Amino acid sequence: MRIYIFLLALLTLAGCAVKPVETVYHEQEDVTRYTTKPFITETGGKEIELVAVKECSGKVICMDQDIKLTVKHAGRFSFLKGKDLLLETEQGSINLNERDYSKSYNVQSKAKDGTSGVLSEQFLIWVSEAEFRKAAHAEKASLDVGEHSFTLSTEGREPWQILLDAEKVLAIMGEEQQREYGQYPHDNKAKKKLDLREKRLVSEAAESTWQLVKDSKSPEDLRFFLEQFPNSPFAVPAKLKLKQLERDKD
Repeated sequence: MRIYIFLLALLTLAGCAVKPVETVYHEQEDVTRYTTKPFITETGGKEIELVAVKECSGKVICMDQDIKLTVKHAGRFSFLKGKDLLLETEQGSINLNERDYSKSYNVQSKAKDGTSGVLSEQFLIWVSEAEFRKAAHAEKASLDVGEHSFTLSTEGREPWQILLDAEKVLAIMGEEQQREYGQYPHDNKAKKKLDLREKRLVSEAAESTWQLVKDSKSPEDLRFFLEQFPNSPFAVPAKLKLKQLERDKD
């Protein structure tokens, strides 16, 4: 009985485990966000948290997208503000100083030393996928925040590697998501924009053609319109007008 309970507990914990990369589709924005689990590292009594996010237009797994990297710190006093950021790898340094800074203060939160009041601050940084890939796959990597150097362990960077690999992202999804995203694992934002542009051009052509034929007395004009634009919103009035012309002709 004890063994059964123990196994059940393990299964429950496994089901609740945080995925290395979480996939969430936001229907109103028509955007899928892939978010890595928080990566916490510390040095010299300072602790920072890193989260990487990739956004794809539509319900797809896209590649070659810039990565949104968030660097967070929470404590009694400001730490990030005004400091230079560099991502160091054996392939060279990656400058992270094109960023947005924000902060908030919660007087009710408790700092690590037990005192009240916590200042939460963050840098929001956009990193090209090529640069982010260097950091994800580097043998050794560190993040320099001013004079402080935070080691980015290989284990901690594993979710970054998954984020950059479509097959790995698909592999950690649930069965339902795998069915949805597995159909179009290599679609991208550029293709989606092209598809939308083509649909818009067809719609505009249908509207222009309808304006030309809607007052025509020739059934052939209506048949031509329906052959060219069978799915147009104007197809219904075109069919009705065609029937009317055919009845009048009879």
